[in-house]
Amino acid sequence: MNENEKNKSLHIAILVIGIILHMVFFAIMGPLSSEKTHAFNGVMAQIQVVISAVLVTTNGKRGFITSCVLNALSIFSAVQGMLMRGPENGSSIGAGVAVPAISIITMTIIYTYLNQAQQQKAEISEQYEKIMDANRIMQEKDEALRTLLYTDRLTGLYSAQYFQDKIEEAIGLNMSFALIYIDIDNFKSINDTFGPKTGDAALKVYADRVKNFCDRKYICARVNGDEFGILMTGEQTEADILNLVEQLRTLFSKQVTAQLTNLSVTASFGVVLYPNDGNDVELLMDNAIIAVYNAKANGKDRACFFAKTINQSVYVPQSVYVPESRYYPTE
Repeated sequence: MNENEKNKSLHIAILVIGIILHMVFFAIMGPLSSEKTHAFNGVMAQIQVVISAVLVTTNGKRGFITSCVLNALSIFSAVQGMLMRGPENGSSIGAGVAVPAISIITMTIIYTYLNQAQQQKAEISEQYEKIMDANRIMQEKDEALRTLLYTDRLTGLYSAQYFQDKIEEAIGLNMSFALIYIDIDNFKSINDTFGPKTGDAALKVYADRVKNFCDRKYICARVNGDEFGILMTGEQTEADILNLVEQLRTLFSKQVTAQLTNLSVTASFGVVLYPNDGNDVELLMDNAIIAVYNAKANGKDRACFFAKTINQSVYVPQSVYVPESRYYPTE
C-alpha cells in the first residue's frame, strides 16, 4: 500500500469515528436536555464542534458535507424538542439550535479557506512546474549552444574556441604545457584539384586519426581550415614533444582514401611552451603560427619550436624566424 492509499484509509477511518462520536454525543445530549444539565450539554456541544472541524480539515468536501448533515440533524432535534417540551426548556433547547448553527457557519468558513488554500497551492505548484520546465528548456538550449560552440561541425573535434578556453584555463592554473600547432602541407591543392568535398572527406579522416591518437591523454581541436591543435599539459621535455611529433608525422603521412581518391600528404608542426613563449592565449597562438611558418620555410614535413632568437633550440637546423611577425602560412 502506497502513501496516498494509507492517507486515504486514515481519513476514512477518521470520518467514520467522527460520525460515531458525534451521534453518541447527540444521543447522550437528547435525554439530558434540561436546565440542570445545561453546562454539561455545552461541553458536549463544543466537543461536537471540534469533531466537525476535524472532519472538514481531514476529509475536505466529504467531511464538510458530513459535518453539515450532522449539525443539521442536531438543529432539527433541538427544534423538535422545543415543540414537544414547551417553552420551559427554551433556553437549553435554544443553545442546542444555536451551537450547531454556528458550527455550520464555522465549518463553511473553514472549508472555504481550505479550498482557497488548496487552489493557491495548486497554482503555486503549476507555476513551479512551469518554472522548472522553462529552466530545463534553458539548460538544454545552453547545453546545445555550448556543444555547438565547442564542437567543430565538420570533423566532430573540439572547436578553436574550446581549445583557446582550455589554454586560458591552464594559464589561470599556472600549469606548464606545450602547444603543438599542426598545418597540413599543400592542402589547398587538394581542394583545387579534387574539389572541396574530397578535401572535407580527407579532413574528417585526419581528424579521426588525431582524435584516436590523443584519446583522453591530450586535448585536440580543429583550430582552422586544415589546421589542428594539440595541448599537452604538465612538464614536457623537448625529447617527449619531438617523439610525439614524430608519431603525428607518421600518422599524417599514411595514405588517405577520400571520395574514391587516394591522397598522400605531409604536415608541418609549430611548438610553443608555456610560460617561456608567451603568457596569454593570443600570443601563444601567434607564436605557434610563426613556428609553423618557419617549419614550412625549411622544407615542410617537420616541426619547429618557437624561438625568440635565431640561436635558440629549433627542431630544423638553420630555421628561418620572422621576428614579431603575424604572417600566416599560405599553404
